[in-house]
Amino acid sequence: MFLMLSVLQVLSNNPALVSEPLNSATDTDFLVIADMPYTAHDKASLSEKGALTHKIQQTPHSLLMHLGDIKAGSEPCTNELLTSNKELLRRLTSQPFIYTPGDNEWTDCDRKSLEPRFDELERLAFVKRLMYTPEYLKQAGRLANYKTQPTMVENARWQLADVEFMTLHIAGTHNGRRQVLLSDKTLANEAAQRRDDLNLKWLSAANPSAKAYVIGFQADIYSHGTEQPKCSETNVDQCDGFSVYREAFDEFAKTVAKPVLVIHGDTGPFCQQTLSEYLTRLNAPGDYMFNDIAHIKIASNTDSGLLEWQIRSLKSNKPLKNTCN
Repeated sequence: MFLMLSVLQVLSNNPALVSEPLNSATDTDFLVIADMPYTAHDKASLSEKGALTHKIQQTPHSLLMHLGDIKAGSEPCTNELLTSNKELLRRLTSQPFIYTPGDNEWTDCDRKSLEPRFDELERLAFVKRLMYTPEYLKQAGRLANYKTQPTMVENARWQLADVEFMTLHIAGTHNGRRQVLLSDKTLANEAAQRRDDLNLKWLSAANPSAKAYVIGFQADIYSHGTEQPKCSETNVDQCDGFSVYREAFDEFAKTVAKPVLVIHGDTGPFCQQTLSEYLTRLNAPGDYMFNDIAHIKIASNTDSGLLEWQIRSLKSNKPLKNTCN
């Protein structure tokens, strides 16, 4: 399979990760938020004196990752709302802030229930200009070996505590293949196919010297699967736009034979699930149901010698015990 070949091919091309001791919370801990702010309660908790903001400031962390949906799907995608929510989120931490787009801020902006409505491809272009500024890239560049994909700036990778992190642009509505109401459907489907191709190339370029991997994206590819065939150049919309990723992550984990944590938002449950020997799924909190943030520590398993994920609620500081269905 192409992923196995690609991982092997980059073995001699990528430098080894710099080994750092796992003895500092700022080296091994990171925070993940998704599907927020949706409500007035969300905005209050994320305000300067809000409860979640206080928790963030009191918790040592190396980065804060937002997995998309920075507004509710019922709100119109105006420049003003997207800008104000971005500023709210960006003030949460002085550490690097990493963002990957969600469907609420672009693919869903043409919903008939919204006023005003927007062409989704135009909104994606605006969101990229809004979020990936020189200031954002400079701050993110503090992360070790931070880089972005040349043709898709929202796809990034970096290293932390011998773990390689990467973001992939996988949004709801089957990554922009469904409910295309105002954009040119041919252009939208071509863009979706390009995203798939670029995402898989970015995944296959993973550094094989890493001891584990974290992959962040927006869509819940596990709950939103269908019985339809996977998408291709000849079947662009009557298809399961997520099956290619479920297969790719499963194959990737088997190939590297090291811990792989995939983190997504999009749906309500704050839960985790063991998908295979090396592959774990985390559904990050948010989406009306959980006004919380995931606090994740990279730790060493003394029995296996492998790295593992210790996941807690930032709000309660209790370990996450909920299992995804």
